[in-house]
Parts: sequence; C-alpha cells; structure tokens
Amino acid sequence: MKLTILDKFREGDAATCFLCKASLADYVSGLPENFREFYIQRGIVTNRFLDNLWDTLSAQRHIPPIVLVGGQTAPDLSRKEEFDLSADFKVLDGLQRSHRLKEIWDTVAYIENEFEDNTSLSVAQLARQQANNLRKQGINPQIFQKALGAHREGNGREYLFERNTIWLEVWFGLSEAAQIQKMLVLNAGHKSVNIKHQIELIFWSRFEKLQAELAPGVVLREKDKSSISYSKGRKPGEYHFAHLISAFVSLLDGALVTTNAEYSADQAFPGERESDETLLDVDDQVLRAFAHTIAALDHSLRTDIGVRWLGREVVLVGIFGAVGALAEKGSGGKVEALRDFEAKLPQFIARLNLQDFERWRNSLELSKVNIGNVNRREVFNATLQFLQGKNDGLIQWGNIGEVDANDAS
Repeated sequence: MKLTILDKFREGDAATCFLCKASLADYVSGLPENFREFYIQRGIVTNRFLDNLWDTLSAQRHIPPIVLVGGQTAPDLSRKEEFDLSADFKVLDGLQRSHRLKEIWDTVAYIENEFEDNTSLSVAQLARQQANNLRKQGINPQIFQKALGAHREGNGREYLFERNTIWLEVWFGLSEAAQIQKMLVLNAGHKSVNIKHQIELIFWSRFEKLQAELAPGVVLREKDKSSISYSKGRKPGEYHFAHLISAFVSLLDGALVTTNAEYSADQAFPGERESDETLLDVDDQVLRAFAHTIAALDHSLRTDIGVRWLGREVVLVGIFGAVGALAEKGSGGKVEALRDFEAKLPQFIARLNLQDFERWRNSLELSKVNIGNVNRREVFNATLQFLQGKNDGLIQWGNIGEVDANDAS
C-alpha cells in the first residue's frame, strides 16, 4: 500500500507516528487476510451508525482516520514523501470501519465479477430472492441491495473506492504494552471496550503460559466467549482467561480484588516511574502452581453443580484471595500456600455443601445487596475458615461471618 506522508510526530525515544493519505481502494484491498484477528481487538460488534457507512462512501464524505501499527522501524522520511507500507500491518483503531469497508468492497466485487443481474426484477426483489445464497457466501443482503442499486446507476468500485481517499495514522516502534495503552485511550470516547477484554489485554503476556499449564484444558477469551455465557454453560476443562486473572491477582494481593475500570486503568498506566513492560511482574513458579491448583479444582468438581460453581468468577476470587491471605502471614509464600491448599482439596470438596450454597445465593435480595460482592466475601471467609482448621463439618453458607486471616493456626 502506497502512502503519502502529511505529518510526522515522535513520541519518546522509540515511537514515531506518520499521518498519511492513501487511496481508499489501496487501503481496503491491502488489508491483511487476518486483519480482524489482532489479539488487542475485541472483535466485530454491532453498531447501527457504522452500518450506515455506505452513505458516507456513496456521498464521498470524509471517513474518520484509522490507526495502524506498521512495525518496529520507522522509515527515514519527511512530509510529502511517499512509501510502501509492509503488508503485515495491524489495525489498532478503526477495526469496525475497516470491517464494514471490506464488506462493501467484497460485495461490489461479487456484483461486478460473479453476479448475473436480472433487470426485470427490482433491486429489492433480487435481494430477497438471493438472500440465502448471499448469506452462504458471507455477503450482507442489505449491503448487496445498496451496492446493486449503485451498480445499475453506473457507480461501482471505481466511484466508491478509487476516487475516495482515507487518512491513516501509522505507528512504528510501539511496544506491545504501548499498543494496548493506545487502544484503550483511543476507545475511551467510543462504546466502552468490555472491561474483561481490557483486563485480558493488560495480562496478555501470561495467556500462553496459562494455556500451556492448563492443557489439555482450554482457556477462553472474552472476544471468543463472554464471561456471562461461559459461566452459564461451562464444561469441565474450560477456563475463562478473565476469571483466571481475577483469581490470580487476588492470590497475589491476598485479598478480594475487583477487576473494574479503575483497576484496568491503574494496571495499564502504571505511572512515570514504572516500566510499561512489567504489567504483571511475577515469578513463573507462582503462576505454574496457581494453574496446577486450578486444574486440580476442575478435576475434583465434575458434578453438574460443581462444574457450574467453578465457572463463577466470584468463586475463584474468593478461594484464591483466601489462599493468598494466609500466605501473606505464612513463611512459605504463595507456592507453599497453594500446595498446602491442593493437598487439602479432598476435605475441602467434601465440605462445600454446594446445594446449600445455591439455596443461600438464590435467597439474597438483589435490591438490598451487591450479589457479586456478597458471594466473593462468603467464599473467601469459608475458604479461610477451612484453611485455618476452624470448620470440620459442612460449610453453612450464609452463616459463616467474617474471618480474620491473622488467626491462622
């Protein structure tokens, strides 16, 4: 893709941004095959306003700039100079626009190269007639209807794309952490990026490690399956990355951690005196022991009610927050605390009394309490009480009371 530089900006010692102009046809035709799969992106979302991008195109109005990541080394160029951008660029901001532009491009190409028009039928009649066939080919019938109408008027790819230009911000020299920070800032004024997705991005460097440690189990991401859907339909051996993160940071802090927007911002932007490369600086031994304990819990809870129970974020946060709370006061640290808990798992599982947990949970009044917070705290206290040797019988959910981690025996 050939770009013309309009302006240039340096950020810090390594990053450079070029504001560029390109032919819209060059941009859309040059999109990498996997441009929708950049791990930073949340995936394609429904947006009625973006569905009307056709009107912007056909009226040849300005399309808002799109932000790309071009690689690590910036070309030594100045304003008004041209350069060819490598084909492996990534879309940092503007995925939704790029997706819809590509949909229109592919639809127009289909009409011009493959579709046999029947002018005895109206555009609407043809669109209805071809709807099933279009969907099989991944073509949106509504876009097809608009594109066919334009085609009959003599306005095709040349009019829609080759006469249009687009502005692109192309960044070079951005670390992965800096890319995540910029994506979060760029989306701050738009439809909010799902908090679970934000948290996953911040801790992305740990994803492959957790996936490997939990194999043959599967670690799911928010963009693949929402945490809500996961919790409702969890299967044995499935884990949600966002849940694992919440549980892990609760273990590290020895407390109940809520991974909300404020927590996300604190982790993504750690401040001037901290390196943005150490978003989660922790010994791999702890991560490995954590994954081993998670897998042990999964293998121990294979009844329907047990599988569902372990699929709740509040449960994992409560359990591992309690394990971490005792480790804070113990001499062995986090790894020893995890091993100790794992050794006691058979007794812990035997005392869980999950039918009673569900009864207690369903009795809570939504209008009076924060269900999530109450559940976290109850699981935390129950686990802490068990680890301190203060409960030899079934857990009496709803009647546990506050437990002090300082009272470890």
